[in-house]
Amino acid sequence: MGDDPMERTKLEAARALAAARLFGGEKARRDVLCWLARLGVPERDRGDVAGQVWLQAWKSWRTFDPRRGSAARWLNRIAVHVVAHYHERARHRWEELTAELPDPVDPAPDAADAMASRRVEVRIVEALGEIDPKLGAVLVAHDLEGIPMARMAEAARMSLSTLYKHRARALAALRAVLEREGDLERKGKP
Repeated sequence: MGDDPMERTKLEAARALAAARLFGGEKARRDVLCWLARLGVPERDRGDVAGQVWLQAWKSWRTFDPRRGSAARWLNRIAVHVVAHYHERARHRWEELTAELPDPVDPAPDAADAMASRRVEVRIVEALGEIDPKLGAVLVAHDLEGIPMARMAEAARMSLSTLYKHRARALAALRAVLEREGDLERKGKP
């Protein structure tokens, strides 16, 4: 950089202008989201990954030198780096059971219990038809067909936590239908 005060003043002015464009402008935010889309980040994760890009940019701002290139190009390199790490970590994400599943217990040891058990199954399937089909599909796929939630989230292009929230809403809706029709005791009543 040298000891030339004029050169140092120009450099500081260029850095200040670049900082104003990057950290204060809407265009830079839109550019980052556009780059993330082009780099293959699913829409459900773009906000989080964009936050990582901005955090990394803020942490490394002192290394920005306007003589070596534009601020947008510098930010793009950071975005590419963050997305590369995002994709690398994505390869290692999956839902894993943490404990051994117990052996299933026979719910119907005799004929009368078998018939009662079958009636309950039929009623649950009927109640599933009365709730929102999107919510019911989550219960059928995961709880009845045994499809892992991570695979379902990937196929639906939504985050795993969102899918678990859908499942919780589906269970609550199913419970409400069963309680309303007297198939379950209402909460709080013996």
